[in-house]
Amino acid sequence: MSNRNLAGHLKICDGQIVWADEDAHNLLGYPLGALADMPFADVLANEQDAPGPEGGAMQVPALGAIYYERVTLQGQQGGTLLTDMRGERMDDLCILWSFKLAVRGVRGERLDVLSRHDALTRLPNRIPSVEELSQTPHPHDGNAGRLLAVCYLDLDRFRDINDSFGPVGGDAVLREVARRLKAAVPHDATVARVGGDEFALVLPLSSEEQCRALLRQILARLAHPFRLQDRSARLRASVGVALMAHGAQPTEVMLQHAQHAVFFAKRAGGSQMHFFDADQALEEQQEQQIRQRIREGLAQHEFILAYQPKVDMRCGTVIGFEALVRWQHPERGLLQPAAFVPMIEDHELVERLGDWALGESVRQAAQWLAAGVQTSVSVNISPRHLLRPDFIERLAFHLGRFPQLHAGVLELEILETTAIKDFSAVAEFIGACKELGVPVTMDDFGTGYSSLTYLRQLPVAALKLDHSFVRGMLEDAEDQAIVKGILVMAHGLGRKAIAEGVESVAHGDALMALGCTLGQGYGIARPLPPDQVPDWIAGFERAPPWGRAPGC
Repeated sequence: MSNRNLAGHLKICDGQIVWADEDAHNLLGYPLGALADMPFADVLANEQDAPGPEGGAMQVPALGAIYYERVTLQGQQGGTLLTDMRGERMDDLCILWSFKLAVRGVRGERLDVLSRHDALTRLPNRIPSVEELSQTPHPHDGNAGRLLAVCYLDLDRFRDINDSFGPVGGDAVLREVARRLKAAVPHDATVARVGGDEFALVLPLSSEEQCRALLRQILARLAHPFRLQDRSARLRASVGVALMAHGAQPTEVMLQHAQHAVFFAKRAGGSQMHFFDADQALEEQQEQQIRQRIREGLAQHEFILAYQPKVDMRCGTVIGFEALVRWQHPERGLLQPAAFVPMIEDHELVERLGDWALGESVRQAAQWLAAGVQTSVSVNISPRHLLRPDFIERLAFHLGRFPQLHAGVLELEILETTAIKDFSAVAEFIGACKELGVPVTMDDFGTGYSSLTYLRQLPVAALKLDHSFVRGMLEDAEDQAIVKGILVMAHGLGRKAIAEGVESVAHGDALMALGCTLGQGYGIARPLPPDQVPDWIAGFERAPPWGRAPGC
């Protein structure tokens, strides 16, 4: 696409660029993201143009927009651009500048018209500003309750259309989508194509319900089958909506809000609409900041593992340790998983954190072995991580770094609910791990209601009884009955059973009375730093809390 078709946007607060869109980066020749935090004066070729406390050529009024023609901007490589610019103050008192290459003359005007339209669909390639909308009379002009909706419509799984029908078929579908959208909206609405399979709608409205009803009709029209090459194809779309009082925000800002809202529509499964919510957007922004901080924490080696013992209560021996991730935050101190894992459960960062934990656990086991301590380490694997296509390859890589470790030193723990949801994939995963000598345990057993058929077909090495049942079994007969039932099931299927939540010697006694000899919990030990593990093993096995049964 020619640079002449691009329209860049810069958000300026206190003289600094706090946000810039992709077109702004392309026009000015900067890598995406490089303009953030740069002084606005650095992109203005004429220093006297820069607005400031003492004034400047490019001042923006408190209300309304202002236009400046033939403003020279400075590109990264030293080149300059002659642009037309439009500035408008936002609610937060920052300024949104829009700019595009200046073209003059009759030919320039023709090129300008062409540059504002998409060649494939003949739709505009941008949405109109509030000022441009105000130039068109509207029945609700002067109505204090007049609303404006800017909608961001993203076609779901459009790649499947291109894969099935090729680029020509995909273009035909996009033209038909444009036709259906134009036919579905009122005459005073605007339909624009703002991306490959993304469209924008600008709808003057009188109520939210009117907006919802119209969008339901639009989604229904798009859901009708498309005829392509004597075949039928179905299409769905997700819609993000920014609905505000007319003129309350620049339409460019509303489009950003709508684009943010469509993310939630897609995350909820797609084929639906989602209205922008400022509180939700703020929460998402905060989560993004936390995720970025987690990414930095991984790079700066701020994460550590603590190791909680698993013991044979009957024989008084240590059978292994569970590796538990902690974040040694430089400002907030030692953080437990609940403070950061929920932010990344559905994000690729959970895969990176899990991969790090695997590598660190294997390295630590090798270090203990070199010190004369031979023990196993189990690592919790998130649902997203275990379904990663290269998981087994990465697991083999970590094990290959320490060939001195025997099979079974590394164990994996997966949630019961994961096994139920993705049974066939998990069964294949467990089989591949067994081939590498890595047993898999089903964690939190009893909370996911696994059927006996599923459990029999999954080659897990052990079941971990969920701590909620174990902790309550001394006072609650129902919890005791559940624990007993799970133990009968595990023994009948030939699986080991490990009880979590052993809070006291009494818990251990009750479990052993039911036939469960393996346990883990604060009554045995809290998670330990790795350097304390050898001494703790020696101390526990020298004087185990439950003694040592004959024959052990």
